Amino acid sequence: MLLMQQLHGMPHPSGGAMRSFLILGLVVLGFQFGCGAGEADPGMQSDLTSREDALLRCTANFHVTYYSDATHNTEVGTELCICGNAPIRVGIRSAHAVQDYYEECS
Repeated sequence: MLLMQQLHGMPHPSGGAMRSFLILGLVVLGFQFGCGAGEADPGMQSDLTSREDALLRCTANFHVTYYSDATHNTEVGTELCICGNAPIRVGIRSAHAVQDYYEECS
């Protein structure tokens, strides 16, 4: 009978401490994610206008057409490479590719 009373409306013997810890933890997480650490020093930020990242450069001239399946009926993407330039990709790549031409850079 005592067990039934505890399950139906009687407070837990811990006095709600677990609930208090849970709420406190959620509040702390809210402050960590919501408040931030303030503005960064503008002098410390990198100047993106003068930044130059290394880009993938083509070592050959080629054109590849990608298809959705082995029947090669539905084109899903293309890739074009011109010597010394970054590759140009449109759409998606797939396992079903046809290389239209390939020429080494001179």
